Amino acid sequence: MKSLPRWLVRRPLLFPHGIVWQQLRNLALIFSLVAVFLLTLDNTDLIHSHEARAAQNAQRMLTTGEWGLLRLYDGRLDLQKPPAYYWCVALLSYWLSNGQVTVWTTRLPAALMGIGCVALLYAFMRANGRRRGAIIAAVTLATAIHFTAISRTARIDIPLTTMVLAAVVSFYYGCRVAVASTGWAYLPWHVGAGLCMGVAALLKGPVGPALIAAAAGLWWLTAWRRLPALSWLVIPGVAGGVALPWFLWANQVTTGELFRVFILHHTLARFSGTSPQLAVHPWWFYLPRFCLDFLPWSPLVGYLAAYGTAQRLWKTDTLLQLAVAGFAGIFLLLSTAQFKRADYLLPAYPFAALLVGCAGDDWLRRHAGSWQQWGWRLFQSMAGLTLCGWVINISIIEPQSHDGTDKANFAALVRQQAPAPQTIIQFRLEDHLLSFRLGLPLETLVEWVDLRNRLEAPGPHYVLMPKEYVYPAMQIITGKRWSVRAESPVWSMRRASTYSYVLLCVE
Repeated sequence: MKSLPRWLVRRPLLFPHGIVWQQLRNLALIFSLVAVFLLTLDNTDLIHSHEARAAQNAQRMLTTGEWGLLRLYDGRLDLQKPPAYYWCVALLSYWLSNGQVTVWTTRLPAALMGIGCVALLYAFMRANGRRRGAIIAAVTLATAIHFTAISRTARIDIPLTTMVLAAVVSFYYGCRVAVASTGWAYLPWHVGAGLCMGVAALLKGPVGPALIAAAAGLWWLTAWRRLPALSWLVIPGVAGGVALPWFLWANQVTTGELFRVFILHHTLARFSGTSPQLAVHPWWFYLPRFCLDFLPWSPLVGYLAAYGTAQRLWKTDTLLQLAVAGFAGIFLLLSTAQFKRADYLLPAYPFAALLVGCAGDDWLRRHAGSWQQWGWRLFQSMAGLTLCGWVINISIIEPQSHDGTDKANFAALVRQQAPAPQTIIQFRLEDHLLSFRLGLPLETLVEWVDLRNRLEAPGPHYVLMPKEYVYPAMQIITGKRWSVRAESPVWSMRRASTYSYVLLCVE
């Protein structure tokens, strides 16, 4: 028998430490991480109200061509958020699904920005000569359970997190260049920081620039980096040039409503806790939330923070300085706010992962031999188990527990009875997912007198309302013929309450 060809038995193919094997492992890791963010994004419907609102806003942009102000299907202004995320949903839907907003295109911007945030963190550490630390930081961030979960949800928090990280990294490089040279080489970096700050403002208003200022400012104060005088004008100037035109225009068009609703209520009142509609949380709220939401890596963050303190890495490792200052700045700023949510802390996650990458790499370097192998394999095993858990969750558990197809089916039944362009009148009903599935045109009424006046117009009219209002409606609005055309299943809400809707034809 002839011997096997020499190329078939070369070391890279047969030995686990060969170059080819390492490249295959790296490709498998990248594919697994990307798959966790993108796989089966549309397995569940837009069950969260903010997701369905995003879909309505984007679809209305594409249908009507009105890209300036956010409006729901019933024509009401949606002033809870600036428009940047919804612009992204509309553009992706235009390019990928012929102008039809889908579950996939609604969540895709958040998923892509989650991948981009992980890639940016990896590239940042790799550019600073931390190859192993870059892998540790990227894997830590990508597999932190809350970061991955919100990256698969149509919320602005992950895009905001990416913009915060990009702005701080640009600011960091600009300051380094300013110290090392006397020319204008730092300016492009600080212009980039301003651009990211402006986009952050278009994602979440003043909160975005405030988070960037807290993270970058605390690092600048503690590291005593030189900041050229021009940068004090360039960074806020560029940020204002990106974001201010929309805010000023939208506030003028809405005759000050944007300022009253978004700035005063959704921003300042949440921070100060002056709104009776919002809960007030204790200052320590984010500490247990981070320990829970950053699993499985939150114990490792605590251990490596203590290790870095004992080894005094703060004095020698500039990346670790940035990690600690960035995390502490954002954490302290958000802890001073009275209204708190777990999602708000997400911009601090990349800095926690950066800390793990820096201190973890130093630990592995100092513990050579069996301890190093044990630590590295333990990290790989934990990451692999987390990835496997996510694959099981998104492919099996999520579709069964959060289906949402009942509302899509009921909406289709309603539109069979009242096809577009027939207007569906929603009375005392605010269900954003059902509204999105019903499609245009819609109208929302709350008061009985408004419903009576609306039904005075020539019909027939199709009214969708909660089941408990059907009998009162027939008693209050007389002289009309009411007939039930469709009834939804009984759906459950939090705290074990249930609800159902009825479609009525009024003639």
